Amino acid sequence: MKNNKGFTLIELLVVVAIIGILAAVGTVAYTGYTASAKVNAAKSNHAAVVKYIAAEVTKCSTGSDKVMDDNLDCDDIDSDVSDKASPTITAAVTALADFKNPAKPSTSAVSDGSSDSDADAGGDSSGATVGETVLTKDSNTKIKVSTKFEAVDTEDTKKNTEAKVTTENTVTIE
Repeated sequence: MKNNKGFTLIELLVVVAIIGILAAVGTVAYTGYTASAKVNAAKSNHAAVVKYIAAEVTKCSTGSDKVMDDNLDCDDIDSDVSDKASPTITAAVTALADFKNPAKPSTSAVSDGSSDSDADAGGDSSGATVGETVLTKDSNTKIKVSTKFEAVDTEDTKKNTEAKVTTENTVTIE
């Protein structure tokens, strides 16, 4: 009597098929998790930028001379200055240069929307690339902070996809 100790070809093929199915499901799930993490990171960066600007500008009214890592002189946004937004935007972009864009980590997450190079890089009217937080002057005392956290569906003509993938806030400088 022959004693066979091993697996049949069918058993081996079933195991390989099961491993293949698990790998395919795992890859799809992993892709979804990373995409979701990038969206959440962009939203988190947006909220942090809004809070940072508001908090740093408030420091000027409490007696500080320089804020935003010494990039903004409080005299530049004093009550007698007409344009408070422009120096604040410049200082915020410089102070937050270490924020990384979650969709493209080699680039900074915060940019000045008034510069032409940022508008050209984004490929759309808002000037924002995915994951980027753009600061634009809304008025002399207001800064619009906008972040595009997902790509726009260009084939979607009936729905307002741009509004669904972009979040905006306004910071007022008093």
